[in-house]
Amino acid sequence: MTTNSPMIGSAQSKYVNRRFRPKMSERRREAIAFLLFVSPNLILLSVWTFWPFFHALYLSFTDWNLLRPTWNMVGLNNYINLLTSATFWQIARNSVVFALGVVSATLTISMALALLLNQWLVARGFWRLVIFSPHITTSAAMALVWVSMYDPKHGPFAAALGWLGLTFPNVLADTNLVLLALMVVATWKGLGFSTIIILAALQGVDRTLKEAASIDGANQRQIFRHVVFPAITPIMYFLVVTGILDAIKTFDLISVMTDGGPGNASNMFVYQIYQEAFRFQRMGYASAISVIMFVLIMSFTYFQTRIKSRWVSY
Repeated sequence: MTTNSPMIGSAQSKYVNRRFRPKMSERRREAIAFLLFVSPNLILLSVWTFWPFFHALYLSFTDWNLLRPTWNMVGLNNYINLLTSATFWQIARNSVVFALGVVSATLTISMALALLLNQWLVARGFWRLVIFSPHITTSAAMALVWVSMYDPKHGPFAAALGWLGLTFPNVLADTNLVLLALMVVATWKGLGFSTIIILAALQGVDRTLKEAASIDGANQRQIFRHVVFPAITPIMYFLVVTGILDAIKTFDLISVMTDGGPGNASNMFVYQIYQEAFRFQRMGYASAISVIMFVLIMSFTYFQTRIKSRWVSY
């Protein structure tokens, strides 16, 4: 005669419960794993990107300044004042001209340098280092160096022209030349990064394609136009988009070299946002400028995405 022990019965019930407990579906496990991996970045983006954006959008409809703990809703007044301001349109023009000029010059010169460095060259590694070094230089320190170089009395440009009996203009105080002077500095700083990226793309082009084109009678110019350049257009598209975004967001060069002058001739979006928010304490007005800048950047990005199929080859 046998009797069932309470311990045996308990163990059997636990086994049965475990045996027939419904298993978590594969999709649910993947969803939980996805949330666990994504949540740190999602939290950071929410705190430092999404929330500031929506808060700035809200503030753009207010008259808040940093000296008052409260504010009043003013509707579209900030946007109306912006769009009817001659200063705003001058800043917008400066930003667009600066961005297009810097990106065009940077990519053109970088392509030439990359093609040169892709050939056999004495001390090629040294020249790569020299070209890339401006990119890792602190922007503020670099701007101070260029201010001294642009000095109309004691700078190296003034000295070189002085030997020829010519005078070097005060470009940072000339409304017609100051934006061009900043474009030169920004182009010089961006050359290293663009050159190295384009060089890497050139070295990734399949040699058999170039050899086949050469056997078919194509010269070097035709090989570059019909074989090499189409192969690196995805990299060029990346450099165009990121270059324009970086140029529009320029702040440090303006702050150190010109302070937005003379007469707003070198002022651009980000520096004007800084002035309105922290110098004039008009946070609502500054937020409206930032929203318009965001719309401009998104419009440009959308335009580039729409037309990239016409010139980018994958």
